[in-house]
Amino acid sequence: MRYLESIQKSLKRVTQSQVPCARLELPVAEGGGCTAARRRGRTQGGAAAGPAWKILGCILAHCSSIVLLSGAQLVHAQPNPALIRVAVAKDDPQVLLQIFGRFTMVASHNGQPIQQGRRLRPVTVRAVAAGLAMGDDVLPFAGVRIEPATDAAISLNGKRLRGIIEIMRQRDLTLLVVNHVELEDYLRGVLSKEAPDYWPPEALKAIAIAARTYALYQRFTKSQIDYDVSGDIMSQDYGGKTAEKIATTRAVKSTAGWIVMSQGKLFPTFYHSTCGGMTENGRVMGPFNIEPLRGGVTCRFCLASPFFSWQRRLTKADVAWAVSKSRFGSIGPVGDIQVTKRTASGRVEELRILGARRTLVLSGYDFRSLFGFDRIRSPLFAVERVADGFVLDGHGWGHGVGMCQWGAAELARRGFSAAEILEYYYPNTQLVDVQTLVNQPVTVVGGS
Repeated sequence: MRYLESIQKSLKRVTQSQVPCARLELPVAEGGGCTAARRRGRTQGGAAAGPAWKILGCILAHCSSIVLLSGAQLVHAQPNPALIRVAVAKDDPQVLLQIFGRFTMVASHNGQPIQQGRRLRPVTVRAVAAGLAMGDDVLPFAGVRIEPATDAAISLNGKRLRGIIEIMRQRDLTLLVVNHVELEDYLRGVLSKEAPDYWPPEALKAIAIAARTYALYQRFTKSQIDYDVSGDIMSQDYGGKTAEKIATTRAVKSTAGWIVMSQGKLFPTFYHSTCGGMTENGRVMGPFNIEPLRGGVTCRFCLASPFFSWQRRLTKADVAWAVSKSRFGSIGPVGDIQVTKRTASGRVEELRILGARRTLVLSGYDFRSLFGFDRIRSPLFAVERVADGFVLDGHGWGHGVGMCQWGAAELARRGFSAAEILEYYYPNTQLVDVQTLVNQPVTVVGGS
């Protein structure tokens, strides 16, 4: 299998030149404070997991299943983990499908052949009561799998994808489209979206390793039956084959099979655009108050980010309207916004919006979601009252947990290796070859 071969070839090179991951103390500028900035990509997290699970099985391609146990209770079995299932369309009323080259279409539930063709012209696919409508034709199936030939490619909504796609009708007559793709190919479509291809190679390698680890973590702790990760910023931004770049592909290939572990345990390697002075504790993302995500890592390496500092003006009417349109409902005319609690890194943990009818208490995350994460770029901000509203003076972009990508880029420019960068942002961790985990129990951490 190509996946195994790429890992084997890569690791022969790695064993000759691997940089040890000793604890690294990097010089930092005086001062610091709590500021942050954004990478080109916009990954904001991933779903929280439950208590630590034992994965009994193996991580590489020749294993047929992985069994997750929570206590003594069987949870479920995992399919082949060399592949990852990416939800590239969710709850869409229709998608535009095109196939360049030979393909086979089969029914999802039993593999029944439906069609073989040399190509498929652009066609709109819709969910209908009788099955799936492809243009004027209705297929009496709730789901179909489309398998392109080796030299063919699938395009979905104008985005070319590697691997296989599965189109499924959902109960509300929307579509779920899942891309079944090799993990390393998935990463090629992720890294080009999550980092600029002109960044130093060692920074791209560090981000590739973090992205691979995060994908595997989600793969093993997924709560969805039909897919492992979302193809958007709720997991990692995924652009498919269309988004691939030479430099980012090189970074993925040169680190094939590398993941980050903490004392032999797999953990979610969160990363963000810029920490802006100090990283945040992983507890803001869920039960992740664990050593490599404990935060408090001083970082002034992201000063070059265009999002290191930002300012946003909100009128009182803006705030009242945003609240009224949210799940919280109207609180009447807004009088003030007061930050009532901050995290150790200075980020807003809780604030109050004083309305004429009632006072609304929100987390920093919920406040950002009211106006959009592109407008309120991080929870690291101060609120100043002005005549008609408020001015937010903020720093950075993202949640601040884990690796600061703009900081990683600057460290790479200063000559630090990918291994050293990862060790700096995820303290006391090790780079691990996934081949060493074959047929070994793997603990997935996430508890406090």
